[in-house]
Amino acid sequence: MEKEKQRFLFLAHARSGSSSLYEVLQSHPELNILEEPFNENFARWNPANKNYLELVRDLPSLDAQVKEMFEIYNGIKILDYQLPPDFIAHLLRRPDCKIIFLRRRNLLQAVVSVLIAEQTRLWKKWEMTKPLEEYYRNLQPLDIADVRQRVGEMKRRLDFFESIVDERVKSETVKLTYEELFFAEPARQAEQLAAIWKMLHVAPLDLEDRRIYLRPEEAKINSAATYAFLPNAREIDKACGNDMTGMLYQ
Repeated sequence: MEKEKQRFLFLAHARSGSSSLYEVLQSHPELNILEEPFNENFARWNPANKNYLELVRDLPSLDAQVKEMFEIYNGIKILDYQLPPDFIAHLLRRPDCKIIFLRRRNLLQAVVSVLIAEQTRLWKKWEMTKPLEEYYRNLQPLDIADVRQRVGEMKRRLDFFESIVDERVKSETVKLTYEELFFAEPARQAEQLAAIWKMLHVAPLDLEDRRIYLRPEEAKINSAATYAFLPNAREIDKACGNDMTGMLYQ
């Protein structure tokens, strides 16, 4: 029965620090998380596994696949775009699952970082095989209208999902923001992670060996210096930046 209590969904979005938090959580001896089974590349990256995305057609088939996942794993990581919103809403309302919800306040930086990663094919800093500047040297300008649209769509999706999380009993959810988790002092980081251990009924994890994933200077790819490689970065900031969804140079 204790394993039932540990079932959880980890919902985040691209460039929210979810890979870093996943590495911390997955290193816990009592947690076993299936990473992004509904990613369009999951079957290619994991040829021994099913193509779960192809098998999900409606809510009953979603529940059937998730049930199978929970026979092996006690956590499932999903990004906000990987399933239709009503499918994710359905999962967030499951009474047998706890929820970890991670989002970024600065959505403009998140969207621009996604579009940069699509050009460079570099998604995680610890996967670098050459200096960062070499990945960024030939960045092409971004379509400003596309950036603006993506930011708006991301905000609407995340606000919708957060409203569902807020309907849950507080003891069944942990909400985190990229800025407050990764830029906090170590004691505050430990406090936020302690809320996860408590919710999942697992022993606290010694974070000392996992600090690399919690230090922006070690794990974060983009910054004002890397945005400068974008030929129209200043134009993007002027056209799309605001107090609600963030500025590129902030």
